Amino acid sequence: MGKHAYILFALVVLIVTSCRSQEENVELSFEKTDAPLKIMESITMADSVVVILLKPYRIRVKSNYSRTIEASWISMNSVGGSGSHNPSKYLIYTDKQNLAPPPKGVKFSGHDTKVFDIYIGYRMFIKSKEKNSLFENAVYLEENGGRKVYDLGKSEIAPRFFEQMITDDIRGYLSFSFYNYENELGLRETIAID
Repeated sequence: MGKHAYILFALVVLIVTSCRSQEENVELSFEKTDAPLKIMESITMADSVVVILLKPYRIRVKSNYSRTIEASWISMNSVGGSGSHNPSKYLIYTDKQNLAPPPKGVKFSGHDTKVFDIYIGYRMFIKSKEKNSLFENAVYLEENGGRKVYDLGKSEIAPRFFEQMITDDIRGYLSFSFYNYENELGLRETIAID
């Protein structure tokens, strides 16, 4: 009888623990927005230019924790995290009037949802002779860290050209780091970028 009671108790604890772990999590979802596609001119070399294509996304973050958690960092990582992929291809900028680093220190009270409008950057090379035609209808927006940023919304060929240069090996995923105040543990959640 005692053995059966112990097994029943263990099952109840296991069920409660699994239900709690399913309930207490962070849900991430993202969608493309109608914000303009942007391009950042980075490094000019003899026959090519390094540019960063900036694609707009809306990230929805829902906390299913009963206590406060804090978003300590948001980063972009390569697919699989292997050495063959270069994480420096990925950059993130918040979608403000001027580009800025991703937010940190954002607190979520229990069962809270927050929305982040961001740009995800894809680093790529284009030939110098292609630059003039691709930037022909681009509208200059700002200088960010010594790099010029343009709006590609009025260009017809540039968005299609740059979209084709985003291959599967540079898509990667977003990684959100959180701090759970209840148990003083760090949390990490990821979401793949299509």
